[in-house]
Amino acid sequence: MQKNRKLQIEYILPAIIFASVIWGIFAGFRVSRYQWIMISGSVVLFLGICTLCDRLKQTVYLMIIMAGLFLAVFHTQLLNGFRIINNKMALALNQSMDLGFYYYVSVQMENSRRDSVLAVVFFLLIAGILLSFLRKYPLILFALTGVMECFVLIVAPYSISAVFFLFLGSWIVYFSLRKGKKEFAGLIGILCILMIFPLYFHDQTTVPADTMIKRSILVQIRKMTQGESYVAEGGLGNGDIASVGEVSPTGKKLFQVYAPEKDDLYLKSYVSSDYVNGKWIASTKDTIVYGGESAIELPFLFSDLHMDDFVTYDKDYIKTDKDMMFSEKRNLKISYQKKQDRYLLFPYFCDISQIEGNVISDSMISRTNSRKDYDMVYYQVKNPKAVFQAQQRLDFSKIGSTMEEIMEKDYIKTMDDYGTYVRKEYLKIPDSIKKCLKTLDLKTDLKKSENQNIEEVQSYLKRNYQYSYRPGLTPQGKDPIVYFLKDRKKGFCTQYASAAVFMLRNAGIPARYVEGYKIRSDQWRLGKAQVTDYEAHAWAEVYVEHIGWLPVEVTGMNTGKTAYEQVQKLDKQSNAIVPNKKQFVTNVKKVLHFVAIIAIILVVVILIKMLQNLQKLKKMDNKEKILYYENKLKKYGENQGKSRKTAELMTYGIIEKAKFSDGDITDQEVVIVKRHLDLLKRKNRNVTKILSKLK
Repeated sequence: MQKNRKLQIEYILPAIIFASVIWGIFAGFRVSRYQWIMISGSVVLFLGICTLCDRLKQTVYLMIIMAGLFLAVFHTQLLNGFRIINNKMALALNQSMDLGFYYYVSVQMENSRRDSVLAVVFFLLIAGILLSFLRKYPLILFALTGVMECFVLIVAPYSISAVFFLFLGSWIVYFSLRKGKKEFAGLIGILCILMIFPLYFHDQTTVPADTMIKRSILVQIRKMTQGESYVAEGGLGNGDIASVGEVSPTGKKLFQVYAPEKDDLYLKSYVSSDYVNGKWIASTKDTIVYGGESAIELPFLFSDLHMDDFVTYDKDYIKTDKDMMFSEKRNLKISYQKKQDRYLLFPYFCDISQIEGNVISDSMISRTNSRKDYDMVYYQVKNPKAVFQAQQRLDFSKIGSTMEEIMEKDYIKTMDDYGTYVRKEYLKIPDSIKKCLKTLDLKTDLKKSENQNIEEVQSYLKRNYQYSYRPGLTPQGKDPIVYFLKDRKKGFCTQYASAAVFMLRNAGIPARYVEGYKIRSDQWRLGKAQVTDYEAHAWAEVYVEHIGWLPVEVTGMNTGKTAYEQVQKLDKQSNAIVPNKKQFVTNVKKVLHFVAIIAIILVVVILIKMLQNLQKLKKMDNKEKILYYENKLKKYGENQGKSRKTAELMTYGIIEKAKFSDGDITDQEVVIVKRHLDLLKRKNRNVTKILSKLK
């Protein structure tokens, strides 16, 4: 009897512990399909392996060989199955916490269900073999399963408090029974059962918990598995949009700007037109020169030569402030405070000749020294719409032949030549992106004006995409712009700007990708603005014929700490998964069905046990029956205290006869002993009722 109880402890409780770990994985990631089948199967598998191992010592080696053969035959399916399971787990984490874990794209979805089941079965087989071997070493088994359960508790986006209490309670009961503390084990078992059911229903109604501890641990896991480049603290990424899945600025002070400004000011640094493998590539061309001037400086000359005087208006039209394209000439100073970027910052329509640096192509200025202060002159764009409207009304037919007018003619000729270069270089679209753009409901048209097409791109991105500082990484093998436009539909400024560049090019507007800083109008304090990594930004810029490059804001969002916190708050609200009442009712029904099944199983087990006892009694001869009843009498004798002394002498005489005499025991003597046992049982129940009433 003692041996049977020991076997029950070593079999049943570890099986429950094993099942709780499996249940935690399913419940933590809300995998409802085949959940109870897998949990029940894990219990049966564990008990089967333990039974075989006890009866045949070579079973462990046979199981290891079977697992090896299983791996050899189904290695391709197992790899595909584990990748599918990984994708499901990554999807649950990314949806709940936007952590940007990688997805495997090289998965075969044709037989995804079969491969997933094979992977789970293989995992259960390996885990069952390991746990059946370690059950002889309970402390090691406790440490191993404890690490597994805590890992699931931390990593899983959904609460598994019910499973955790089942796991913890089972271990406490296990160790208590091994030390002979039956009452304490029973008390703990009852308390766990009472706690598990309400906690289970609580787990079903909770949304994913995004705690600082859980997020920090998951971020460290992601860094170990995916590298450090995932998170950008702020600042410029130099066009690498594929490797950054999250922007997390810290408020680090980068530089100060001095200028007589009250409006938003764009300072550009990294400008690119060539997109290759998820990255905007920096140009390696030398300085592009037209008409003796570097192309990057030509826009400044438009205002400096007062070319806006050639904008024509209707005879009775009265100009207002809305028609003013540029401000007066202004002085600007940038004073760097932190580590300086490779490329210098400068505003639009700036006199580049005053900046000490190396001009690259027609877009950027690389740093050639370690100076911290730079002075420059520029014209601020007052009204971008007025610039587009003025471009359509420029009339150079009346330019004369004075010295000043000759300079103006040279400027027009130079801008015509540069415009030809721009249309050749900055309208290119990769085939994969061009194919993607055709599937979008984007209503740009070559027949529309530039301003109308720009507004359509801005409106389309605002309507169909969500701004987020944690969009996650693009799956391996996919283009980040195509993935943003078609699948993820969530991103920050670099994704928006990248998509906008190709949308604008598709509408016939030359465009480039720009990274820099956007200083808000509310940042200026008596002509000074402090710039932090919160102001880092990306945008598209478009070319306006004869005038130059203009910034186009496509995110619909502002820069700064306040905007960042608002986006984070909205992002968290949008990711919160509201509990589904239908799903909750379904889960309750599943639990009730499971409880009903367990109850039926228990009833069947009890009935089988009773039938086995009856069958056992039938096979006994009268002497064996008397000895069997004696064991029962001893049990009730201990409970009654003096019941053995007050018992009828006839009963114990029959027992002595059965034990020490060779004489036969009659059926009548068996009935006498059985009747005495029944009387003791009835008396024991009555005494129990009286004692309970007295209490």
